[in-house]
Amino acid sequence: MARHWGCGRLGSTCVMPDAGTQEPSGGRFVYLACLFAENFRIFGPAPGRDGDPDTRLRMDFGPATNVLVGENGSGKTAVIDAIRLCLQTTAGDYYRITTDDFHIRDGHRADSFTLTCGFKDLTPQEQAVFLELLTTGTDGSSSLYVTVRAQLIDPPHSNRVSLVTRTGPDGQGPTLDGTARELLKATYLRPLRDAEAELRSGRGSRLSQILAGYPAIKDQATSDFDPVKGTATTLVGILQRTEYHLSKNEAITAARNDINTSYLQKFAIGSDTLRGEIGVSGDATLARALERLELRLFAGTKEWTRHGLGYSNALFMAAELLLLGNSELAPLLLIEEPEAHLHPQLQTRIMDLLRERAGEADDKPALPVQVICTTHSPNLASATPVEHLTLVSRGATFSLAQGQTGLHPDDYAFLSRFLDVTKANLFFARGVAIVEGDAEAIFLPALAQAVGRSFNECGVSIVNVGSVGLFRYSRIFQRDGAQIPVTVACIRDRDLVPAGTPEDMRGELNCSAEMSPSQIKEHVTALTVEDSGNVRTFVSDHWTLEYDLAAASWTMATLMHQAIRCAVASKSKWPTAERLTTLGSEARLEVQKWRDNGISLADAAVDIYKPLRLNRASKAIAAQHAARLLQSTPVTDKDLPSYLVAAFDHLCTPAV
Repeated sequence: MARHWGCGRLGSTCVMPDAGTQEPSGGRFVYLACLFAENFRIFGPAPGRDGDPDTRLRMDFGPATNVLVGENGSGKTAVIDAIRLCLQTTAGDYYRITTDDFHIRDGHRADSFTLTCGFKDLTPQEQAVFLELLTTGTDGSSSLYVTVRAQLIDPPHSNRVSLVTRTGPDGQGPTLDGTARELLKATYLRPLRDAEAELRSGRGSRLSQILAGYPAIKDQATSDFDPVKGTATTLVGILQRTEYHLSKNEAITAARNDINTSYLQKFAIGSDTLRGEIGVSGDATLARALERLELRLFAGTKEWTRHGLGYSNALFMAAELLLLGNSELAPLLLIEEPEAHLHPQLQTRIMDLLRERAGEADDKPALPVQVICTTHSPNLASATPVEHLTLVSRGATFSLAQGQTGLHPDDYAFLSRFLDVTKANLFFARGVAIVEGDAEAIFLPALAQAVGRSFNECGVSIVNVGSVGLFRYSRIFQRDGAQIPVTVACIRDRDLVPAGTPEDMRGELNCSAEMSPSQIKEHVTALTVEDSGNVRTFVSDHWTLEYDLAAASWTMATLMHQAIRCAVASKSKWPTAERLTTLGSEARLEVQKWRDNGISLADAAVDIYKPLRLNRASKAIAAQHAARLLQSTPVTDKDLPSYLVAAFDHLCTPAV
């Protein structure tokens, strides 16, 4: 019995997606279930000794859409290229292995790498096709593994590479023959295309390669030109008919004869005969016929005109997708950054099409296509069910399928409804600040910048979830075992009013002065109970963001009083610049008067916060004014609430 191996973990089968996430939709069919890579680019070797990290890639795929998200340099393209190397592509794209494909660790480059693609869910008919190439598992199931080993020859003096492709998880099975390799080829769409150039005619044009692989084109290679009737229907026949009629054209005949008799024959030596013919360039073959074709876009009219990059790319993708009709077995589409040059609505249309072809729509295709896609687009990420996403970070992959994250089953349906574009940016960040409102989303990035912790420089995204629950988003990053190396800070209000708060401001909130220390601790613990891994909750020191800012220092009290006074004035009509300056000066003098009269900072903070609490001004507008005032107000960590300083430190410290 063949050795049993898996990509999910050593000594096991490939980890299959949860039964509720990605089932084959248009009937059961073989699909790429897992990928293993060792010493390939960002993916490193197995542990050499105890304590060494295992930096190999072990990745699982579902049979429908699989969308890889993450920041630049995380390993998304390496995943796509590893599959391309193992399976090759329907268009015959040439992949040249270079020394750059071999992993570097501690300054030393590996001299070999190994890639393995594993296919699952073979039907009896498919098992018969690959009969002698299959691996039988301990449970009796059959799988097909394709293993590629690349070895540098005479490194570092040579860039030559030896490449061996065999079957079996360990590469010890029979060689993958030509027929089997043809059946397993993937369709690959390249990123950042020059679409217009790709679709022009010419020798070796991309369009000719695409059309050559289209099933209906294969019948066009035989000529059916009848010189007597002058008829032709196949491409080669039409090309030969064109050649024939050109040779009979009076103008062409006259030019040809003039060339031959007046000039060419005079160059002949002795009895040599020199004769030229004018015809269509090249030989009358199907390849030459296809190379004369080009694809143009006509949008709404019969007139052709040049279009922008977006629609040109859409046209190119439509042409490339013809290659999917090539395969009757394991149809697989690899697509990198389909969002290039496309406006947001068109990006969503592209994802709708991919999901439709993968069998996720109501109208299921007869043979669903497995899609493996990389993207940097929040539009595409938000249009994809969370369970179909894989987060790629620092050379590691983290499936977000059910059972793989801390998300509850009902969280997935919730996120499918509420994970819009602005929230989907969390998939591309090194740190994520999850906040409860617009005010925090507006002001906290400016405040962090002011104290030397730029969210932009640290790769931090801020996600405003409103009142729908911080943990419904933060649980995306929580899981058993290895943690996603993204720091997550849930920033929330304590919602306990301080002593002396007027009844109209208190509402139904508890007062911290009326609670025992253990009760306060229990209250805060309940707000942080779901913390784990790199996800931490930072609870305000006293009440709300705005109150705590005003109560943190006289510097912040002055700034918040100015901002809130301006927000009150902005409620009905936006003040002029002069009016804003006057309001700021008046607020500054009022705070100074409170200090001179011995008013405590806590009591001043209540008065400052009152207009917001009683809805006399917008918190979001106050945050905008506060961010504006920060540009001329020096602040340090000592001026801020301690919970915000801790949150900024967490977000701007690289996760482990």
